Amino acid sequence: MNENINIPDFKGDDFANDKEIQKVRAEAKAYDTLVKDCLSIVRDKLNVKEAAHKNLKSFLMFKNLQATVLDSFKSTGADGLLHVSLVEYSSSYSTGKYANAGTDHYLFGHLVTDKLFPKTYVCKETIREKITDLFLRLEIDFEHSKKFSRKFHVLTEDKSRLINLWQFKNLDDLILFPELELEIHSNACLFRSSRRAISIEETFSFCELAKTLIKLLN
Repeated sequence: MNENINIPDFKGDDFANDKEIQKVRAEAKAYDTLVKDCLSIVRDKLNVKEAAHKNLKSFLMFKNLQATVLDSFKSTGADGLLHVSLVEYSSSYSTGKYANAGTDHYLFGHLVTDKLFPKTYVCKETIREKITDLFLRLEIDFEHSKKFSRKFHVLTEDKSRLINLWQFKNLDDLILFPELELEIHSNACLFRSSRRAISIEETFSFCELAKTLIKLLN
């Protein structure tokens, strides 16, 4: 048996000189760093720590996304009222003749409230929703928070009850988050500051929205 046979070195990088592969790797590394930086901001601004995943599929705004929860955090207080979830899902949209699709990471917040709310959904006002309201008369307007009413579309199963719960709340504070989306079931609220993928700017906005909702919903 020849003991001098040269064994190939498998430790090298076969794609070290492949510019396209190296570019993809660099982008993936940069994105991973971005996500870590964003989660660091969440931990710092909201005083949360790692926690078990929370089942969010009872909320339609989450269930319809077919999303996967990647990381979860909860407030460090004994009550654990606030949960933050980093989720991943695929989305697509058209721009003229072309379609754009991809899988990204997003932030969702789950807040347990002191009060019981009727099922309620809030999103930014659009032409489609204004037309729908013209025919169905579904939207609620809050006389004491006119800026909020102009910016957002509010649907609820019990108008009078929701108005009573929010009659002394300054809902106009929410206009700082013009693309927010939230869904309330009883004493639980799922929310996000927009439908945009995670970024440093989006993370700061999400944290501020969480703080604002804690005040408004309790």
